[in-house]
Amino acid sequence: MDSLTERAIALLREDGRASFSDMARRLGTTRANIARRIAPMLESGQLRVVAAVHPRLLGLDTLAHLTVRAEGDISALAAEIAKLESPVFISEISGPSQLVVEVHRASLTELQEDLQHIRAMPGVLEIQMLLYERMLKSFFLGEEPTLFAHTLDEADLRIMELLQGDGRLGFAELAEHAQLSISGCRTRVNRLITAGVMKIGAILSRDSSGTGLPFGFGISLSGDDQQLIELIKSQDGVEFLGRTIGRFDIVATITFANLRDFNEFLASVRAVPSVRVAEQWLHARVPHERYHQSVHRIRYQVAAANADADAS
Repeated sequence: MDSLTERAIALLREDGRASFSDMARRLGTTRANIARRIAPMLESGQLRVVAAVHPRLLGLDTLAHLTVRAEGDISALAAEIAKLESPVFISEISGPSQLVVEVHRASLTELQEDLQHIRAMPGVLEIQMLLYERMLKSFFLGEEPTLFAHTLDEADLRIMELLQGDGRLGFAELAEHAQLSISGCRTRVNRLITAGVMKIGAILSRDSSGTGLPFGFGISLSGDDQQLIELIKSQDGVEFLGRTIGRFDIVATITFANLRDFNEFLASVRAVPSVRVAEQWLHARVPHERYHQSVHRIRYQVAAANADADAS
């Protein structure tokens, strides 16, 4: 994958609805150059553009990172875990553990039920869990939304459902399904994005060749985390960064072009005075990465709010 393709994909990660013309202007090239690289990837499914609804709007306030040590057929175990409702990300990793699983749940009670379910699966030996105190960078979780669930109407929800399936769906088709004018639909989409209700971005197939080396990091600290956070944020390829409660204080995922870049970054992390432990694992295969969430919880909140209004 050449540098121009990588930079174009980086733009689509941040704005999945950016036009080829806009990307070309920002990258100092022609629309044809961008289309020739990106269009085939979109058509083949190697690159997908989807909308992710903020978990807070869905009542999913408990976010956790599970590290699973297991034996036997790890791919089969990953497929079994993926049948649960809560996992948004499952990765087969290198090292003493075999899987990393990210889950979103409404409560600690629901999370405990998932842990018990996974522990009972054949081949599972041990699960280590971290709770996320705060997400600092993530595709599916940005700043807290400025709109509340009960302020969204059915047209908003229909738009969200459609864009979760295809984030580049045209305004004309969106408007038809949502029963809005094209200009009204465009206004709604911009409002939902600006308010942090959803984010639309590109996801590159993890099984694609030439997509870099995605490493996970678990870091324990003895002091302030600000220097480390700034270091991580300044690194190219950061996909995920969060503060955690448990064995590690910081968890991050960063994709590197080569092992030299990885080693240089790891050395810089270990040089931060407050860093005590810095563990790493390679995401060797990602069989499950899901950002589509049912909006039934929002519909329930809207219905409840309308019922309260009618009662008053």
